[in-house]
Amino acid sequence: MNTTYTTRGSVRGSCGHQHRSITAAVRCARRDHAGCVSQGGYSDRDVFRADGEDLTEHEMREIDDALNA
Repeated sequence: MNTTYTTRGSVRGSCGHQHRSITAAVRCARRDHAGCVSQGGYSDRDVFRADGEDLTEHEMREIDDALNA
């Protein structure tokens, strides 16, 4: 089974998607952030594993790389 990722925050809730890659989840979170900012708000969504397990160190580095790309 392949790991999937989602985005969620305590204010914005979940995006409702199961992204097949960390990069896709980061893009989703960025779109949400941009949409909220354009309307004068903010998004607190972050990337999480869809299965609820903690992100591994490797996955956290992938998120950092995707954010800094």
